[in-house]
Amino acid sequence: MHVEDRVESFNGLPATSHQSDKPIRLAAIGDFHLRTSIPRQLADDLSAIDGLADLLVITGDLTEGGKIPEVELARDLLAGIRMPKVAVLGNHDRRGIRRKAMRLALESSGVILLDGNSLTMTFDDGRRLGIAGVGGYGGGFWPEEVPDLVSARISKAVGVRARRESLRLQNALDELVNQHNTANIVVMHYSPTVSTLGNEPLIKYWMLGNSLLGKVIDEHRVDLVLHGHAHLGNHIGQTPGGVPVRNVAAHVTGRPMLYDVCFERDVREVAQAWTPGVSIVTPVMTERLR
Repeated sequence: MHVEDRVESFNGLPATSHQSDKPIRLAAIGDFHLRTSIPRQLADDLSAIDGLADLLVITGDLTEGGKIPEVELARDLLAGIRMPKVAVLGNHDRRGIRRKAMRLALESSGVILLDGNSLTMTFDDGRRLGIAGVGGYGGGFWPEEVPDLVSARISKAVGVRARRESLRLQNALDELVNQHNTANIVVMHYSPTVSTLGNEPLIKYWMLGNSLLGKVIDEHRVDLVLHGHAHLGNHIGQTPGGVPVRNVAAHVTGRPMLYDVCFERDVREVAQAWTPGVSIVTPVMTERLR
């Protein structure tokens, strides 16, 4: 069965036709950048939220370089998390050439990997969550949100892939139309808006996302966008059309975040049930597009 065709019941009970009024609770984090070991704080924080949400969302860059030993660390970290898990790949993950092995390793830990497709989850009480997942790409936000700071040559070099990724997102979101879901979310690595780029330098914006992604999102019924990648960004933003956006890169939040999501873009951060530990710190690396 293809992921994009999958409609499932979670929490161990058959799905019902009646939808509960309960919000859908999401746990979200990205940018683990695993290299040679699993940070104890990361493992503890993920363990602390296991079972507190309907779904764990991972917004890419699970690994530093997409190497199989790094992927195996991610597999081992996530295998112990019992709640459903979905993820997209980030630019660091895509540096690896053994994509099939990467996918198989992550799937063996229970992760559903989305890459230009969608998934509808039906929970035991009838709530339905539509998820469109895509890695995204750079390209910049000119002229919609910021001045053009990139030469035409560079813009053309990344423009083809930026358009391709936006079309893949559009196709994924089109699959969710008329599904009568409780909520629809988009999971990506790159940002669809400058509003979550925070202290990132302007000259770097073209590497962090593009406005085409935001346009596609604003043309669909989307209640929340989750992304990572912008390590110097800020947590809370929105698309030009008003869709809530959350940057959940570990460098920004320091821990997994919990959100209650309802219809009509009603997104509420859930107070954490544990005292946040030391922020997850990984080496500062020069970002490059892949």
